[in-house]
Order: sequence, then C-alpha cells, then structure tokens
Amino acid sequence: MIDRLCRLFCIAGLWWFIVPAKAGFFDGEQQPLLVWPNIPVISASDVEEYKLDRELFRGLHTGETNPATAKTNLKQVDRLYQHHKERATDRVWRSYTADLVGQYDQLIKRHQIHQPQLEFSYDGVSPAALENALDLQSEQITALRERDDVAGVVAFVTNTKMSNNQLRSTLTLIRLKDGLSKSLTVTDQLHKLAFRHAQLLFDLLYGANFPDYMNPLEGVLWLLPAPTDRVRAVPWSRARLGCRSQKSMLPTVDQLMMGEQAGPYHNGIILQPGSFYHAADSTRYLAGHTNDPRGKVRRVKSDRQSGRYFCMQPRPQPQSVQSASAQKTDQKSAQKPPVKGSAAPGKATTAAKK
Repeated sequence: MIDRLCRLFCIAGLWWFIVPAKAGFFDGEQQPLLVWPNIPVISASDVEEYKLDRELFRGLHTGETNPATAKTNLKQVDRLYQHHKERATDRVWRSYTADLVGQYDQLIKRHQIHQPQLEFSYDGVSPAALENALDLQSEQITALRERDDVAGVVAFVTNTKMSNNQLRSTLTLIRLKDGLSKSLTVTDQLHKLAFRHAQLLFDLLYGANFPDYMNPLEGVLWLLPAPTDRVRAVPWSRARLGCRSQKSMLPTVDQLMMGEQAGPYHNGIILQPGSFYHAADSTRYLAGHTNDPRGKVRRVKSDRQSGRYFCMQPRPQPQSVQSASAQKTDQKSAQKPPVKGSAAPGKATTAAKK
C-alpha cells in the first residue's frame, strides 16, 4: 500500500493546508493541517473508451466490421491516443493545483473571511522539491506526522472519463496520523473540476453549522403492516385490526407527517406520494404534494375508502443489568421443581383432613 501511494505522489507530490476542527473530518481537534502544495491527478477508467470498444466488438460479431481493417485502424488510433494522452496529462496536476488555490483565494476575498481556517503554505518548499519524487517515509513527512501543533494531510485527485467532455473527479484527503479520509466528488468538464472542488472545500470549512436533527418521535417504534397488507390498500377497519393484533395502534395525522419528515434514517418512515395512509380517528392522510382543494386530510366515510398504513407503539425501555438479573432469578425460581419429601398444597390439605 505504501509503495503504491509513493508511486502516486511521485507524480506531483503532496498538498498542505490548515483546517479547523469543526469540519467533522478532523474530529474536534483544534489543530491546523499542513499539506504539500501540489496534488497528484490520477487517471482511472475510461467509460467512453469502454463503450467504443463494445461497439467495435459488436460490429465484429455481426460481420459489419472487417477484422483486418479494424486491426490496422486500432493500431493507428492507439498510437495517436497514447501520444495525445501523455501530452495532455503530463502537467494536469500543475493546472489543477493553481486553479484550486486561486479559486479558494477568490472565495476568501469575496465572502470577506478575515481569519481563514485554511491556508496554503510553501514554507521551506523549493521548486526542485516540487518536481522530485516524494517518499512517504522521508524525513519531511515523518517530521510532519510526528508534530504536535499540526496534523499532516495528503491529497490526490482521481478522474474517471464519463464521456467526451465529462469527467467524474474525486478529491481525496487523507490524514497522515491515522489514515482517516474525506472525499469530495463532482462531475464536470476538465477545466471546471478544480473550481468545483474549491467551492466544496470552502463550503465544508466555512458553511454554517446546524445542530443535529432531533426526532420528535424518539420514543415511538414504527411497525410495518400485516404481511398481506403491505402490497395493497385496505379499509380503515382492517388497518386498525392489523395494528391491534400487534399490540399497537394507528398513528395520528401529526405523527404520520412527523414520521414522513424524519425519513428512514432518523427513525421515520417513507410514504408513497399520491397514496392515502390511514390515521387514528377515522381519517386518511394523502402523502406528497397535492393541489386538491379537499386537502391532504380526509374523513373516512365508508370501508370503500381504502389506504395503506403503519402502526406504532411506545419504544421499549432498556432494562438495567440489576433488573434483568432479578427477572432471570424470578423465572428460575418459578420453574424450580418442589423439594423431595414436601407435599403439594392440594395433597397436604387432603392429609390433614384424614
């Protein structure tokens, strides 16, 4: 792994920058990050070339393309393509780094950031050092990794050609001390990639920080409908019965709306737009947007008005270790057989009567 990274960074070195703790990727440490001022640009797969190859093989398979002609043409195209690729990508990292730094500085000035949280540093970097291969085990990188006042980060870009004028580009940042990474991905033309990455990086550093979403239904457990009701709409009475069978109840309209707002990643639910969902008090809730003047909440007037449903019940409270142990002890005592020689209550009563 180290050898491979060394080969990658030999192309263009590494990149240093200063970042605050609030960016998440930096786990709350109030330390600046230093990055070597060049970013290697690595070419990944060529999706467009793959599609052209598929078309060529399809033509050979159907007999539409002459194999000998195709072979000659491919050799010429390969030589021309390789020559163009070497010339075009030889110094891409230079242009990318210059564009990224320049765009970042413009954003700092435009938004009047008086105390930048990220600064590029060429301190102690000679022009020759930018051209030479960089070893991750070198004294410079080792000293950077061991410093207490800063955290070193290396960065590189991976480009995947999607079409003749579109590239999917991923800027990857790797923290040296533990290998933790952060990636920023965009799809655009080659000359716009650095500008897009600079904007994403700027947003990451200086964007407003909002508190985490607090689920208003944290104490609620959502339940799926009965197995045969999950693929169809059912009457309100059947939905209520399905929930009762699971010792739960239909949610209110407000609870349905809050569950829809929370979504599946915050203990919420997904509602199909345009579908009705049964709620408590003989009502139905229409999911999604509607211009119907009757609104999103309708009264159920008959069993012919069907809908989908979810059930809900209070979330079970976690038991403490002591209460769980006491419960197990009580269960064992209840299951323990009577002591040999002792009579059951019924038999003891009979013996006393005799």
